[in-house]
Amino acid sequence: MFTENLAEFLDPNEMADNAVIGDFTVVGIFDSQYVEVQGMEGMRPVFTCDESKLLEIKHGDSVVIGSVTHHVAGMQPDGTGLISLILEKQ
Repeated sequence: MFTENLAEFLDPNEMADNAVIGDFTVVGIFDSQYVEVQGMEGMRPVFTCDESKLLEIKHGDSVVIGSVTHHVAGMQPDGTGLISLILEKQ
């Protein structure tokens, strides 16, 4: 794992967003990525944040970004200290 200060990349005054996960507010980058699976096109919402802030997150947990509620459908740690939460809009 890198020892980089992730706060420099996850600055809410720049391009980061706040998400409410359980009782905590977590800063990260929200994106809705284009995906194509077997000819079906769609958007896949993803929230990337500091993995150390999500010690107890699990599939199905709620993630509120703005006023929109999502549920965690997948978790993809990248080995650098960041994790991408694959979300499903509810």
